[in-house]
Amino acid sequence: QENLIKNAQQANYWATVTDEAFDKLADKLTPLMKFREQQTPGDKPVTLDLEDEIHKKEKVHFGPQNEAVSISRYREMVEQLVLSLTENNLILQKLQQGQNISDEEAGQLAELLHEEHPHITEDLLQQVYQNRKARFIQFIRHILGIERLESFPDTVSHAFDQFIAEHSNLNSRQLEFLRLLKDFMIEREKVEKRDLIQSPFTVIHPQGIRGVFTPKEIEEILALTEQLAA
Repeated sequence: QENLIKNAQQANYWATVTDEAFDKLADKLTPLMKFREQQTPGDKPVTLDLEDEIHKKEKVHFGPQNEAVSISRYREMVEQLVLSLTENNLILQKLQQGQNISDEEAGQLAELLHEEHPHITEDLLQQVYQNRKARFIQFIRHILGIERLESFPDTVSHAFDQFIAEHSNLNSRQLEFLRLLKDFMIEREKVEKRDLIQSPFTVIHPQGIRGVFTPKEIEEILALTEQLAA
């Protein structure tokens, strides 16, 4: 299996490997996992070392001068601008009253908010409200209190809570694995099958997900993560 292990250690292997090749790799290497040096998690729950990822997400850059402020501060600036403009802007007033607006009006509003400091764009709104699926007008409705948008972390948390509630026979190791997977999903916004037999999941069991859940349960978990990432 030496060549398999060497290939799997190369970054380009994981960029091109197919599901079929991945399953073959897992079948070959799983019996060897018991020989790895393992951390002993003890009573402490396994956590992700995501300090670098979190640091990258703390600031948001915006505008022609590439200004940078914290995400929470930028969100405040956005909400202050939208609410202040609502007093005199007919399009915002229509939205506030629950009325629909035309594509032309939506375009005019988007242009106005982009011209004004802090130079709002749909991409920036998706970033600071942690929702990659919502559209520009949905964010404005959310700010005006007309439509409630759930952040991606909240969506993931609720989905995992529901999954756990529907599987009441889960043991403590399975619950710990799902908690770790939830945190992983929130940070990475997606998870691939191959991730689940690598660190940090191998801290819980040397075989990763294969050592914790049955094949049927694994399919259910993969379906859940795919639905959340869609």
